[in-house]
Amino acid sequence: MKFYGNKLFFGLLLALSLAACKEELVIDNSDQNFPLSLHAESGNDQVTLRWDVANVSSFEKYILVRSRNPIPTGLRPVFSTSEFEIVLQTDSVQKTEFVDQALPISEKVFYKLYVGFNDRFVESAAMDVSFDNFLVEGNGAVIRFVADSNWVILGDEFTGILRVVDYNTKKTKSQRSVPFTNSDNMCLDVAVENGKSVLYWWAGYNNFYKFSLPELTQLNFWSVPFSGFSVLAGSGDKIFTTQYDFNQSFAVRRKTDMSVVREHYRTDYYTHRTLAMLDKSTHRIVEASPYRIMVYNVHETTGEVTNMVEKNTNTSSVFNRDMPVSKNGQYFIPQYDGFMYDQNLNLILQIPFQNNGYADIDFSPDGQFIYVAYLDFSFGGALIQKFKFPSLEVVGSRQLNNASPRALEAVEGGVIFVGSGVNGLNQVLVKKLVL
Repeated sequence: MKFYGNKLFFGLLLALSLAACKEELVIDNSDQNFPLSLHAESGNDQVTLRWDVANVSSFEKYILVRSRNPIPTGLRPVFSTSEFEIVLQTDSVQKTEFVDQALPISEKVFYKLYVGFNDRFVESAAMDVSFDNFLVEGNGAVIRFVADSNWVILGDEFTGILRVVDYNTKKTKSQRSVPFTNSDNMCLDVAVENGKSVLYWWAGYNNFYKFSLPELTQLNFWSVPFSGFSVLAGSGDKIFTTQYDFNQSFAVRRKTDMSVVREHYRTDYYTHRTLAMLDKSTHRIVEASPYRIMVYNVHETTGEVTNMVEKNTNTSSVFNRDMPVSKNGQYFIPQYDGFMYDQNLNLILQIPFQNNGYADIDFSPDGQFIYVAYLDFSFGGALIQKFKFPSLEVVGSRQLNNASPRALEAVEGGVIFVGSGVNGLNQVLVKKLVL
């Protein structure tokens, strides 16, 4: 028994030694006598790589390496690292194609092919593939799309940086340090005044700002006690704020000094979580609260409320960003349950859930489609679906790995997607997608 045990032991040592020798294979292109070239085709956020068969009798394996950085000459493809990842390893000499669908989100990705034979590696020339990805530092705590422009407002509460980026040119137009003094930083709105876009932003506690767009020049500051969930800049000289003050619903304020014109109260506690104007020309407003939706008209001069329609719902979860409204303002989706209503609060339909990662939703500009973004737990990324409206037939979809969905905005020809935590880093992706 002892003899067989020693024999088994020495056999294991020999196998480990041979394996170690394999790991010591060197890169040697000196007498390569077969073509070795790598070709790539990209589209829909995936890359198809192809190469010729390695015509050598002593073939051992193909190894394909991917990196977000240039791959140096002489790199031994033994194991993946944080810099270089082995995406394919096969001992089939006829395997000459690989589709890379789990791409890191980057502006450029590099590849190199290795062939192992005769105890050495031969390497191809490195090649790179470019992508239409725009990456910005930050966590996307504040996100707002500016209508009739290519601008997206991004705020990072950790670094205190507010940015305006252009998703068309993929450049930052402006940025500035600002105080993010409360975790609820979604209270902002964009208005057009004297032909120019301006940003009203409550940054928390007593910090109410007005900035020019896209320069982010500070135009005004008001130290007003505002502890709310939304800001809505009217078309005239008034601004509306929802006030998280027990039973106060919302307040109509003057833009000049943020003084209150009129406050509205309700007798119940759960109110005023989201305020969105359906049509700024007619001052029709929808207010979504936990378990309740209200639609009404507000007179901008006096603050009087008329024509109120109210409906109870079965959900306490509401949108904290732009409320999706159809092209003609007839339909809107005020809460995360995906229920769609008309202006009289008649239930029209419900968006089918992919899973409980429902993140954001919007109508296409022509009113023919609905786009929905989910956090898809099945592969750890974002899923965007395109539905026909009103049939809700799925007519397109796209997956984005290694990014959590934060917001989307439907534009002509597709959607602008914003995702955070890109590749596990403090980065935000701003990307136009055509589905």
